[in-house]
Amino acid sequence: MFFATSGISADIPIQKLITSIRIDEWLQEDLFHFRWWILIGIFTFSAFIWCKNVDKTRLPEITLCAGFTTIATLILDEFGEELTMWDYPTDVLPLFPPLTAIDLASLPIIYSLIYQRFKTWKSFLWASIVMSAIFSFVFEPLLAWGGIYQLLKWKYYYGFPIYVILALFIKWLVTKIYAIAKEAGNAR
Repeated sequence: MFFATSGISADIPIQKLITSIRIDEWLQEDLFHFRWWILIGIFTFSAFIWCKNVDKTRLPEITLCAGFTTIATLILDEFGEELTMWDYPTDVLPLFPPLTAIDLASLPIIYSLIYQRFKTWKSFLWASIVMSAIFSFVFEPLLAWGGIYQLLKWKYYYGFPIYVILALFIKWLVTKIYAIAKEAGNAR
């Protein structure tokens, strides 16, 4: 209601009800079930791979890349799910954006390791294209087949250019930030 007299928005009780239903459903259908363990495994494996492979001499830069990727993927996933483009039937946590194992680990880790390994724009572009193809046409169908990801109004090939553009934008942004910092350091 636009003009609520009690000072509490009318949608607060609805939000409380939805949250309660989401938690109950998660406790009964997601927590400790096979798909939930797969997501935990993906998260753990991704974090392990990153810790073993990240260039510790460039840790702030690589972490910035991973952080920007995390923010972008969480935002994009929330938009997509909210607009009913896709759904994640199993959540790692009931009160956090969906498919946190992918958004908080796998994509940021892969993007940041590609950023770390492929330093020229040309090699980075090609690595991003390959990564985007693998995610769009291999991993997403596997996640859908496994019941972890459900396409509603989305096609696998829609994600391909988004993955590439996101990788290029994040590389540009991190490179720009580090160039500004370097210039500021030289100005002192």
